Amino acid sequence: MYETMKAAFVDALAERKPEPPMMRVDAFDAEDEGGDPVRVVGVTVEDDMLKFIVIEEEADGAIYPIVRTQIFKKGSSAELTQP
Repeated sequence: MYETMKAAFVDALAERKPEPPMMRVDAFDAEDEGGDPVRVVGVTVEDDMLKFIVIEEEADGAIYPIVRTQIFKKGSSAELTQP
């Protein structure tokens, strides 16, 4: 019975995808593709790609972290929308 339970746990752990590493950075302000301000608080690696962890704020004041692939320095995202 012990070996059966051990094998089940080992199999379950092998199927579990490891959490991506997260590195905190000194928070800084940036913009998304639409020019909306975001606050960057960290970076992570997912699928061999560096991504930014940003804090977004809703109109009602709720804040939450999300992962973004692309952000821009303040003022530079406006250059993308101009012809």
